[in-house]
Amino acid sequence: MAEDEKRMTFTEHLSELRIRIIHSMIAVVVGAVVCYGFSNTILNGLTAPLTTQSEWVKHLLATSGNADPAAVPQNTAMHVFSPMEPVLLKLKVAGYGGLLLVFPYILYQIGAFVFPGLKPGEKRVGKMILFGGGFLAVAGVMVAYFMVLPFILPFLASWLPPGWQQQFRATETLSTIVILLAGFAIAFQYPMAVLALVYLDLLSPDTLRAYRRPAIVGLTFAAAVLTPPDPFSILFLLGPLVVLYEGTIWLSYFMLRKRRAAQSA
Repeated sequence: MAEDEKRMTFTEHLSELRIRIIHSMIAVVVGAVVCYGFSNTILNGLTAPLTTQSEWVKHLLATSGNADPAAVPQNTAMHVFSPMEPVLLKLKVAGYGGLLLVFPYILYQIGAFVFPGLKPGEKRVGKMILFGGGFLAVAGVMVAYFMVLPFILPFLASWLPPGWQQQFRATETLSTIVILLAGFAIAFQYPMAVLALVYLDLLSPDTLRAYRRPAIVGLTFAAAVLTPPDPFSILFLLGPLVVLYEGTIWLSYFMLRKRRAAQSA
């Protein structure tokens, strides 16, 4: 009798998992259809940093030594080299955009399936990772889109020798932009993993301070992996990562102090 009840409980869990996977897949399909309808707007938005430059970006370009803002090509139109290329680009935008659009709903489905079986402390860690990770991902994309891309792309284009012309191939340019945005979103997640380890007593703020230099070396390697292969993108990602590392140390002290006060109370 006990074995039948356990088997029934396990079957119910599998059924619930199947339902949540189906709901998530349906949501992705719906999101892909919506993004396909706005694919032209999304593509134009992704390439906007090529032509949109804020005043601080213009100042950096003017004072960067090798870069001359006047040398940046004015013709930044995207070029395609096969009839199928725009079709494939729109399908990629629809697929990846749909996944990104419904990703909060997918996280909800994951949490609704996993959280009932967790302990209260584990639930707090899970919620901290989900909400904090989502916020940091959005922050990373915003930093890359509004602060890094408007500088990096014109800066690289301004290195052309006199008399040369540059054409922006749509697939390669958009791939570079998406890789940079995704790299920032992924790299900004590491503070949540560190805070979770500190909360579970697997890591301490003192250890973070003691291993600051090796951590910076590791962050440099991560920045090189998650960004296009140019030193400027690496430096632009490494700076925020080092700031986040220092902020994580202080948040770790605050979190431990708060938890000890709660335990003593």
